[in-house]
Amino acid sequence: MANLMRRTPSSSLAEDGFATLMRRMFNEPLYSAGTLLPASGWAPAVEVSETADALCLTAELPGLDEKQVTVNIENNVLTLSGEKAEQKEEEEAGRNYYQCERYFGAFQRSFALPRTVDVDKVSATFDRGVLKVTLPKLPQAKGRMIRVESR
Repeated sequence: MANLMRRTPSSSLAEDGFATLMRRMFNEPLYSAGTLLPASGWAPAVEVSETADALCLTAELPGLDEKQVTVNIENNVLTLSGEKAEQKEEEEAGRNYYQCERYFGAFQRSFALPRTVDVDKVSATFDRGVLKVTLPKLPQAKGRMIRVESR
């Protein structure tokens, strides 16, 4: 029975209750320590997919245009970077904000590329806030069917 432990409520939740929970939920970063969103800012949502001929990276960058985004490859590391300027509406007397989920500022995401990517043929397109980076595979990485013969 050494593996059974009695569960006791967290002392901070028991003492401060709902106020602590809400303060943590709205003031602490959504993800940190090497996960999706860095603790210091924002990072675009990214999807990586694969076909027989290429890898495809798609990043959502709403509110940006292609001039505000940089795609770089160095030492087999693909880096997306850019900056989203803060857009504030004219301040109105008496306006109070209760929640703000819009991210502004510089961002950078890096991805280690497999050796199977032909870095000389990588291409990128930008359409309506969506960046698509196509990473073609080297011919030898695509694989080939080997015919089995009988004797």
